[in-house]
Amino acid sequence: MASYKMNFAICKGLQDPAAIVAGMEEYGLAESEEMGVLHASAAAGAAFGTLVRRTNLAIQKLDLESREVVTDTVERVSLIAFGAFPAEERLEVYGGSASAIADVSTFLGSCLGQAIVTDPYELDMEAAVEKVMNNTQRFMLRTIRVTDYAADSYMIGPYAPKFLDTEHGLKFLEDFGEAVKSVQVRFAAPTAKANVTLAPNACFSYSCHEDDQPVVQQLLRGLL
Repeated sequence: MASYKMNFAICKGLQDPAAIVAGMEEYGLAESEEMGVLHASAAAGAAFGTLVRRTNLAIQKLDLESREVVTDTVERVSLIAFGAFPAEERLEVYGGSASAIADVSTFLGSCLGQAIVTDPYELDMEAAVEKVMNNTQRFMLRTIRVTDYAADSYMIGPYAPKFLDTEHGLKFLEDFGEAVKSVQVRFAAPTAKANVTLAPNACFSYSCHEDDQPVVQQLLRGLL
């Protein structure tokens, strides 16, 4: 099983896929720019691309001869794969955290000059979990992470209980739905079991057999 990320955002003002791809190809991969384009293509009403983001890291090391600490600058390269769906006003980022959405949005707006507005999704976690449960087999609700939880006056703060059965997990989710930060579920995919962590901002992580990745991705799109 491999681990993946799939982060979604609402993105209004996207140009048509051909225009987005043309803009990315024209922008290219310049050595002097922080952001660059490694790949761009269009298919089925969407534009897909892989961005390169360069950042400099300062690393300190000891010079044994001079007995001094010197600083070297090392370039770090991050790859950000994404898909833009203008008709659905949806942005998909296939890796990293929620900050990767901001990187793609900045590239489209600043580097390509598109007048876009990007906002996070706000999912109803109880409804999202029920939808996954109703559309999969051998579903299990495993863990719920909540913030601002207080069982009594002696315990307060983040809390992540594990559940031996789904029924009790659903009851806990119903009682503390507004404070839920993430929910981890498991279900049977066509090839093997899949583990998915759902979050209210539609930034998901999951592990599954590589052949089941398209199935899990389509399931996650259905939660929006």
